[in-house]
Amino acid sequence: MSDDDVLVVWMDGIRVPAGYLYKADTGAIGFAYEQAYVEAGGLPLSLALPFDASEFPDGPARAFFGNLLPENTQLQRIMEREGLERHDVVGLLRHLGADCAGSVSCLPVDAPPVKTPGDLTSDYAILEDETLALIVKSLAEMRRLPVEVGDPSPVAGVQGKIALTRLRDGRFALPKSGMRVPTTHILKVPERGHGRDARLEEASALLAKAVGLDVSIPTAIKVGDYEALLIERFDRRVEGNIVTRIHQEDFAQALGFPSDLKYQRRGRPGRRFDVEAIVSVLDQTADPVGARLAFVTATLFNLCIGNTDNHAKNHGLLYATGATPRLTPLYDLLPIRQDNRYTHQLAFNIGAAEYFDKMAPEDMTAFLAAFGVEDVAGFVEEVVEPMVSRLEDATKPLRTSLKAFDDLIGQETEKLVDVFSVAIDVRERDAFYANPGGWGSGS
Repeated sequence: MSDDDVLVVWMDGIRVPAGYLYKADTGAIGFAYEQAYVEAGGLPLSLALPFDASEFPDGPARAFFGNLLPENTQLQRIMEREGLERHDVVGLLRHLGADCAGSVSCLPVDAPPVKTPGDLTSDYAILEDETLALIVKSLAEMRRLPVEVGDPSPVAGVQGKIALTRLRDGRFALPKSGMRVPTTHILKVPERGHGRDARLEEASALLAKAVGLDVSIPTAIKVGDYEALLIERFDRRVEGNIVTRIHQEDFAQALGFPSDLKYQRRGRPGRRFDVEAIVSVLDQTADPVGARLAFVTATLFNLCIGNTDNHAKNHGLLYATGATPRLTPLYDLLPIRQDNRYTHQLAFNIGAAEYFDKMAPEDMTAFLAAFGVEDVAGFVEEVVEPMVSRLEDATKPLRTSLKAFDDLIGQETEKLVDVFSVAIDVRERDAFYANPGGWGSGS
């Protein structure tokens, strides 16, 4: 095994390597922690990579580190330039590992750690309004970013996102050239013709907050002729003028699943994103009981707003205070049922139901039981009724601003009330009609 087949894995803020990612002659990869990192009080990289194992084989190693690769044009360009295949995780991270999302970086053996905290007063270059407008236009039209910007972050590219920093005076900035300092925000730009998505995502988050859920609140903004969404990063800590990263992972990483298995329908029993897998993650958090309740409530809320895209990569864990994580705030909330491009199949089954339209009371009872809720009547009184009441109040302004969304919420909330077989008042709306979806695995 040559040095080209080994990468040193670093965690931001720790002076010793977290471990080593390597590729065997067979093409299989593996990962081993550095004992000095464990002794220095470092965090496990993932629930799927605990300290109690000395070495991890291809399955869990590939699932975690493969999820660090960006899903954008940057990855495709590296594959073409270097002649690498998508499955060559070590080879790809050799070129992309310095810019992994989050606190982790994967570097060649002789390279020093590159990720450092950022100083808002000196480490960022101001983004002029004209440049920001060019960036937003490029993302909306799915074109390469302006030459002067390049690909400054692992979220940049064809997905319509760029990571940037908002300074104390409100201006936007990017890390100065060659600096691997953290950004504070993500700017998400819907593709041309779907600008309304920004307002829908903002409205969805505000509704989640109104019903008492912990949620990341994005702000819909207008840049030139395009609508965009400004999202403050919850995996950052800003103290004074210093910005640091907070380690996080999504549920796919925590379960040791590749990103392809983010929907239950793509897996198999024992290796899929189903209720049993979800509960196994929640029970490893700092507050298992609270995490279970939060996840169930969020699931019911998603049903009410027509969001069937709450897959494994849209739920996360945050390591803000040590090795035991807490749930991240909710993010990427969007009423998928309004978009005819995607299937409306649930991201994970509720009981035996794969679609909300097919859900029966016994499906919901089985779902709640899996999370430890046996007193359904008490749960309805303490959780469901207050949530629906708050949602009904919070949706009233949508009647004039996003009427179709309001009509969808009315339809879906009535379904939820029917599933629970209880009498909860739902405001009368106009009927909402939706196409059942375009292609089977696209949501």
